[in-house]
This record gives sequence, structure tokens and C-alpha cells, in this order.
Amino acid sequence: MGLGRIGGYIFVALVAALLTFYAVRVTNGDTARCEVRMQLTSSMLSALKDNLERARSAAHSATMADKHDPQAAYQAEEQSAEQQFVFDLHDQLAAEYRRHRRALDGCF
Repeated sequence: MGLGRIGGYIFVALVAALLTFYAVRVTNGDTARCEVRMQLTSSMLSALKDNLERARSAAHSATMADKHDPQAAYQAEEQSAEQQFVFDLHDQLAAEYRRHRRALDGCF
């Protein structure tokens, strides 16, 4: 009779573990399916960094020459860098979308 009770506890523990695993697996499956992961090589990252520095420098110089205001120059730097960043990653984001089109359609 004692073995039956122990067996029941083991059975309940196994069922609880399996249900927990299933619940975690299902929710992580949706999350992983909807994640966007771009593949960038080290040369792409280096080019991205160089382009951002170039955009910031050009925006800073142009704004300081025009307005002579350091705060306006800083804001222009950030806007220019943001636009350059989005422009540089456009192709990688488009490729990621095409690669996961069916999964992403279920996410949005």
C-alpha cells in the first residue's frame, strides 16, 4: 500500500513536469518564431560604425557652421545617425523579413 502512494506521487510529479515543459515550450516557440535576428558580419558592423561616425561628423559640422549652437549640433548628429543606421540596416531587415515571412505573418 505504501508503494502505491509513492508511485502516485512520482506519477503526479512526472505529469506536472511534462505539463510545465509543454507550457514553456509552447510559449517560447511563439517568442522564438517572432524574433527578428539579423546576421551581420564584422565587416558590416565596421562599415555601419564608420557610416554613423561620418554622418554624425557631417551633421555636427553643418549645424555648427549654420547655427553656432552646440545643442542643435548634437540633436542634428543624433537625427542624422539614426537615419543612417536605419538606412544601413534596411537590406538586412528586408532579408530577415523575407526569410521569416510566414512566421512573421502570424506575429503581426
